[in-house]
Amino acid sequence: MNGKERIQSALRFEKNGRLPVAYEAEWEVTTALVEHFDLQNNKNLSASGISSFHSPVGERGGIGIAHEVALQKRLGIDLSKVACPINPKKTIGNWFGMPIKYRREDGIMIGAWEMQFIEKEYGGGKYIEFAGYPLAGEEDTKVFENWPVPELDLFDYGLLKEVLPLHEGFYVILNMNGCFDFSRYIRGTEDFLMDLMLDPVKAEILMDKVNDFAIAYLDRCMAAGAGMIDGVYCGDDFGTQNGLIMSPAIFRKYIKPRYKKLVEKVHGYGLKYFHHSCGSIREIIPDLIEIGFDVLNPIQPRAAGMEPESLAKEFGRDIVFYGGIDEQHTLPYGTPGEVASEVKLCMETLGAYGNYIVAPAHGFQIDTSIENILTMYRTAGSFKD
Repeated sequence: MNGKERIQSALRFEKNGRLPVAYEAEWEVTTALVEHFDLQNNKNLSASGISSFHSPVGERGGIGIAHEVALQKRLGIDLSKVACPINPKKTIGNWFGMPIKYRREDGIMIGAWEMQFIEKEYGGGKYIEFAGYPLAGEEDTKVFENWPVPELDLFDYGLLKEVLPLHEGFYVILNMNGCFDFSRYIRGTEDFLMDLMLDPVKAEILMDKVNDFAIAYLDRCMAAGAGMIDGVYCGDDFGTQNGLIMSPAIFRKYIKPRYKKLVEKVHGYGLKYFHHSCGSIREIIPDLIEIGFDVLNPIQPRAAGMEPESLAKEFGRDIVFYGGIDEQHTLPYGTPGEVASEVKLCMETLGAYGNYIVAPAHGFQIDTSIENILTMYRTAGSFKD
């Protein structure tokens, strides 16, 4: 059974051999693992092709998509998340798949939707953070109506067609971006949440623009990669550590209908819909199931109400779980024995009906040791020394 078949089995809630596994990490972690397995010296692996969502702009150190795929195969990974490559003539990098267009003299980088970013170093790692929000403080609704939608040609669909065959044997999910997060990144979180409460027209204009762009992007990607894409992965964080960012009523009135439209489009292509939302989102999981979410990630176990045992008991027959291995404490600070115990617990609970993809509850961070990462995959049964 290959990775694609193993994921398909989980999507059918079937127990069929070992549970499938997935991988996601900061660029520094991927680099360390590539070096750990000495893949960087493999002359058969090309350094061309920008695929990672996390690599610092312009800094890939001679490691390319072929090294990432080889690493995933070495770990026994079953699922591959693929971002459409950016157009090298119009961009300088990407942030979680979103094109970054250029860097100003002051170091601020301007991305699609005119979002503003800056790179900062923290303890051996470099992260892209927000430097400002282009519509923060704006009061004129017409400015929102006229806000420029990014060119679809910021992406290179020809390169996507070349990249996808490298993932043969994997279950391939296409990375996309959701209407909630991107709207608040344009407006600024505080202003956007205030708009939802007091002036929802502004929020709805932005969400519709982002949602429609996502659908148009999906159409272009499917035209290039039909038959090589199995699902869509969209990230939008609805939760905090202790609860939802907004009330369930606000979610149901403004955000849920737009996701219903997106999911229907995804299903219309015969694809499965994978959704990432950090934080405590238990209150709206029934809504997500209702509108057709097939897979829920990352299952942040230390967020309120997101304990694997209780989630499995309440929703285990209705949705596939993806994630769950604690990246807030156990993976970075736990012993290998503690990591193994947590993996076994998640496999027994979240995977009770076969509907579980073993993965960290966030991308591996730079404070997580290689030994703990390998322990996770050893315990899941995908990696052997």
